[in-house]
Amino acid sequence: MNHFVSQETLLSATTWCERNHTATLDLEALLARIPSLRLRRKQARLALRKHLSGQERVRWIKNAIVISFDNAEGKQGIARRLEESADILDAIATRALTPKEICKALEISNQERLRWTKDGRLKTSGTLTFAAGRRVTVPTYSARWVADLLKNNRMIDGWRKQDTA
Repeated sequence: MNHFVSQETLLSATTWCERNHTATLDLEALLARIPSLRLRRKQARLALRKHLSGQERVRWIKNAIVISFDNAEGKQGIARRLEESADILDAIATRALTPKEICKALEISNQERLRWTKDGRLKTSGTLTFAAGRRVTVPTYSARWVADLLKNNRMIDGWRKQDTA
């Protein structure tokens, strides 16, 4: 299956410094590539912190993670940690988007979301039910479908023109 976050994706956002024996993962560069993960920035950071917290050679700086390695461990050890991290981040990134998240991702109003969902332009992937004094059910949207839609912003502009006509 095609992953949003793969080991290659993480490695492409990583800068290696052989002289200092460090690898720096640029979180902003990573989040810029994956819309659903960008929306869940806090969850992604928390998941990475939890996963890497037991590692004594991991330092967090503003928007990056610096991992030190020795010659014995080398790049293979770092790559192994990044592969585990990729699986954790991919689970966050591929989870269905809520109505609030899809509005943010597509930069649309809630009224547009409701209209476009009702007439079938926005495809739902399921529902989410939770208790907020009473049972509330909201539609969810596929993270993959939204990522594909974001690659073609003209479609949303077309929908808006169609609505005004």
